[in-house]
Amino acid sequence: MWSDNRTRKTFAIIVCLLVVGIVSFGSVIGSRIANAATTSPSHSHSASSTNVVTTNASTNVVRMSGSTDVITANASTFRVTSIDMYVTPSTTSLWRCGSYIQVTYNAVFHVVSGPNGGTIVFSYTTNNGRSQTMEKLTILPGQHLSNFTFTWQGSLPGDHTYPAPGGVLVTSPNTLRSQMVLPAGKCR
Repeated sequence: MWSDNRTRKTFAIIVCLLVVGIVSFGSVIGSRIANAATTSPSHSHSASSTNVVTTNASTNVVRMSGSTDVITANASTFRVTSIDMYVTPSTTSLWRCGSYIQVTYNAVFHVVSGPNGGTIVFSYTTNNGRSQTMEKLTILPGQHLSNFTFTWQGSLPGDHTYPAPGGVLVTSPNTLRSQMVLPAGKCR
């Protein structure tokens, strides 16, 4: 069947033409699909200079003055969802009053990092909010947890006023307050 050299050449030419045709046809279809994707109707609204656009990140609804709401898809935004607080040591009843100790407060921030991550701006306290220290934590895209520790150290007073409750207050990207924690018990 393939002994004729002319048949082999004809077959090779037909195969080459088919390959070139498939490649050309595929790129034409691909470009039409891409063009269709960019020119298909969207759910966005072109705002004029008099319209005000605001986004509600928790519900993924875009509100435009003078128009209806537009729901956006995959609009996950950077935010802190919760904070877990822990303290070490868990009790001060093992120490005598006047003993010098160090108490470590541990805050675990649970976040939705969104597509770009972001910065958590917060303050922490070791004296039940009478004073606060500002801090920032950088969150990377895809990160879900971030840990921050802070300490109080000093002598345990006989009136049991220290160590005091400690916690954090997030002010950006959203507002969130942690529970206040302190070691249980009293020095002896």
